[in-house]
Amino acid sequence: MPSEQIIFERGQGVPVVLLHSSMSSKEQWKRLCESLLPRFRVIAIDLYGYGNSTFPPTPDTFTLGDETARIERLIQACIGDQPFHLIGHSYGGATALRYTYDHQNSILSLGLYEPVAFHLLEPDDPGLVIIQEIFTQISAHLTENKVSAAAEDFIDFWSGVGTYAGLTPERKPFLDKLIHKVALDFLALLHEPLTAESYQAINLPACLLRSKESPLPTRRVAEVLEKNLPQIEAHWVKGGHMAPITNADEVNPYWINFLNHH
Repeated sequence: MPSEQIIFERGQGVPVVLLHSSMSSKEQWKRLCESLLPRFRVIAIDLYGYGNSTFPPTPDTFTLGDETARIERLIQACIGDQPFHLIGHSYGGATALRYTYDHQNSILSLGLYEPVAFHLLEPDDPGLVIIQEIFTQISAHLTENKVSAAAEDFIDFWSGVGTYAGLTPERKPFLDKLIHKVALDFLALLHEPLTAESYQAINLPACLLRSKESPLPTRRVAEVLEKNLPQIEAHWVKGGHMAPITNADEVNPYWINFLNHH
């Protein structure tokens, strides 16, 4: 997968657009791309601030709408108005939901792995309380310019305590640099105005994957989506929140089967 570009585009057939998680890049989809290429045209995009993409031009007012507007421009440049399948993981999943709400006629199907659409949770939901606490911690570290501490809190929350400490000395500074965009992702997710009822309008085939090993907030969002997306099918997988990266052999067959039937 070429690393110098913000988009990986290859293959023939019906397009499949892939949106990665926070603190990641299009590279996370390498194995899925290899599996899809025989039949599909794969388009994996570096979201704002990740991979080879630039930081958002207006960070002080950054929203999910800003993220999806850029995605729309990139997709138009690649395939114009051709309909496509859309798959997103974590922040990429929440972004995929927001994009689909605005562009439903362009989407053939929607694949989601634990989208972190925290704006769908009620104010007193225990899942939202947990997320607000972790975001407060990260923000406090960044205010004090403790970038590594902020990155450690984020990574250990999603991947388990001690994950950051176990990274190589070369890997830590690379991930530390991404935590500022992670903070913007949190803000965009928490302040997104669309509700669970809004997403009832997404009336197209949707596949939701989630793991019982994941933190409570993502499981709560998954429960809300199961109740509100009209054509949703849901499956449990092993591996936790980062399974699309760490357990691709477990996750990818679900995507392939879903795409082959839609």
